[in-house]
Amino acid sequence: MLDFAGNEGEPERLIFRITQKLAKKIKADPVPAMPPHDNPFLDWTANLFMVSRWQCILLTNSCSLYSVVFAGKGVSSEKTFVEASTKALYEYMVLDGCENIFNAHIASHAGTATFCKASDRRVLGSINDFALHTRVYLLEMGLPGPLVNARLNDMPMSMLERTYPKKALLALVSQPKL
Repeated sequence: MLDFAGNEGEPERLIFRITQKLAKKIKADPVPAMPPHDNPFLDWTANLFMVSRWQCILLTNSCSLYSVVFAGKGVSSEKTFVEASTKALYEYMVLDGCENIFNAHIASHAGTATFCKASDRRVLGSINDFALHTRVYLLEMGLPGPLVNARLNDMPMSMLERTYPKKALLALVSQPKL
């Protein structure tokens, strides 16, 4: 496991809150659930799910629910998970016009990670909803990956008081704390 670096002078780490199924796949031993990260751009929840016979990983910002779905094939360790998830997030954020958010708030932390158990039921419920929609978008509608991600981030969510994940992500930038 890549340990949490909360010590003075050490860089902040990404928090990946992972489900048991994903932890088993990447051979991770996550620490118990942690409190939310001070920097909401560094707090992500991830789940592994199946779409037909394909393994998919859904990476969701724990605060804004901004999400990206990517293939789980080849992701078999903590290191490959961190690399694949940050790569998929960067590539989609470039397509989505949010590259500046990735570069300003996430890029410098992309090689560091702490794995903990996913425990926020509201986020997990939203992720289950996203997984269901992803199956429909991929199997029934035949949409390509980037369009699936765009649809997920343009879906009103009750956890966000019926606002969209992309709008919630953009609102995080204007928070005075960051």
